[in-house]
Amino acid sequence: MASENATIAGKQSIPRGLLAVGALLTALYMVVPYGRFAGALYVVATALAALAIVAAVRYRSLFRPLAWLLVATALALAAIGHAIWYWLDLRGLEPFPSLADGFYLAVYPLFIAALWNLGVARDYRDGALSDALIVGISAAVLGWALLIAPFVQDPGLTLGQLLVSAGYPVADLVLLPFILRLLFLRQTRLTAHLYLLAGMLAYFAADMLYALGNSAGWYAPGGFTDAGWLVAYTLFAAAAWHGSATREPSARVSGETFTMRRLYILGGASVLVPAVILVTAGTDMEIVRVAAIASILLFLLIMQRMAGLLRETRRQAEALRHLSLTDPLTGAANRRRLDEELGREMAYAHRYRMPLTLAYADLDHFKRYNDTHGHAAGDVLLQELVARWSQTLRPSDILARVGGEEFVLVFPGNSLEEAQSIMGRLCGLVPYGQSCSAGLVSYSPGESAEALMGRADAGLYRAKEGGRNRVVTVEAAEPC
Repeated sequence: MASENATIAGKQSIPRGLLAVGALLTALYMVVPYGRFAGALYVVATALAALAIVAAVRYRSLFRPLAWLLVATALALAAIGHAIWYWLDLRGLEPFPSLADGFYLAVYPLFIAALWNLGVARDYRDGALSDALIVGISAAVLGWALLIAPFVQDPGLTLGQLLVSAGYPVADLVLLPFILRLLFLRQTRLTAHLYLLAGMLAYFAADMLYALGNSAGWYAPGGFTDAGWLVAYTLFAAAAWHGSATREPSARVSGETFTMRRLYILGGASVLVPAVILVTAGTDMEIVRVAAIASILLFLLIMQRMAGLLRETRRQAEALRHLSLTDPLTGAANRRRLDEELGREMAYAHRYRMPLTLAYADLDHFKRYNDTHGHAAGDVLLQELVARWSQTLRPSDILARVGGEEFVLVFPGNSLEEAQSIMGRLCGLVPYGQSCSAGLVSYSPGESAEALMGRADAGLYRAKEGGRNRVVTVEAAEPC
């Protein structure tokens, strides 16, 4: 057990170490004067990130290894591009476009292929791609207005310079929907994927800053813009080495799942287009400006209405789920909820070697009580019993009604002796002078839920045979 924990801790320390090394190299690059050392440091840091990802693919069973190899290949191309660019720049050569641009632009198709490969879904009706395209198209309008149009309108650029200058923001705008698709697609949040997405967004932000800095004349190598790319490379390497990179996300967002955050993202993206019209329209286009303002206001009102409908739908869904998991008479958990929570508790107990006990309880002579006092009185007895037991049990305990007068109680973290003491108190709380019998068992690692319940039921049977009003403990697993 100790060696297993040490192995897990060692694996967890690798991504933290990569993040620390990446942060150190980034800070060093920004501190040292721009020159040969800084240029070499940048190239080496990029190449090391690519090698770290290749090593992760080689020595670990990554989910979708092809995606990670594509990212590593992209970083290798970026390192070659950096080497060429620094070699030219440090010698005072400024050809544009240069060979470095070819390597830089080749990075984007590889990133897109990697994101698509990680986000391949069996069901394409999830809506994630459509939602991502909504945001991407809106961002494309903004990108055109701020980054691409200035190059198109510059008469001093040759065709090659125009294509390369506009190619970077266009590539970023094509990449953005694939980043958002993976973000929207996954309901289970894996840290490795979050690192990867954060790296993609850092790369995207650095590209945008570079384009803006170049057009405004304030970009200089060695500053925080270049640091953004180093941060992205560091996050890529840490993502590949994180433990969750080996796991396939177990849950995907379905077509019916729609969160408030997602609504706000889509709403903001849809407002962006008329906002660009509003800002860029000249003074002689008042009708266009009024139409842009009206479209923004109308969409905000529609989005507010959709938000209200979404909140009501979620409230109803939660209420329906609660009803589907609750016994309607007593308010205790039903068999479906018991199966869900018992499976989860058994997995936790098995993984962390924690005790877990289960009791199968039954009210004594309940039929006679019903025949004597009526079924309505029997219902009141069950309701009062559940109310008393619920007040005594911990929030982590499970109380489920599995039959007419039969109940299953689960005690996570309690030993057999502790659970026996708890059941003794619970049996003393049975209302209206009635009694109960129970079989009590302790979970054995690897035992199935059916076997565990079967042993508890066998204990209950012994309690009934032994005179009722007692708790019988079944010490070890045995045939039922």
